[in-house]
Amino acid sequence: METYILKKYTNKGKRFLIIMPDRGHKHHFGSDVGKTFVDGRTEKEKLAWIKRHENDKGWNIKHSGIYYSRHLLWGKHKDLKKNIKDLEKKDDIKIKVEI
Repeated sequence: METYILKKYTNKGKRFLIIMPDRGHKHHFGSDVGKTFVDGRTEKEKLAWIKRHENDKGWNIKHSGIYYSRHLLWGKHKDLKKNIKDLEKKDDIKIKVEI
């Protein structure tokens, strides 16, 4: 089972960084100024976000920022920790949170 690392991203423009050490990949995601479902956006706003982005390149690809925005920030739950658990189960990974 791979372990990914989730960190706050400190550069301007993005909110989080997911690091995949075993693969040598990292992906920045989430706007540093926008609000998401885990920040209190409504179900209606979540559905609008999904509709806007569901055809984006990388929507279903683990090696893209939109994938992590989709599953962690706009996931099933308003709780980031619960969305992390769901993604761990879905992708058979462990996410080490360093926020």
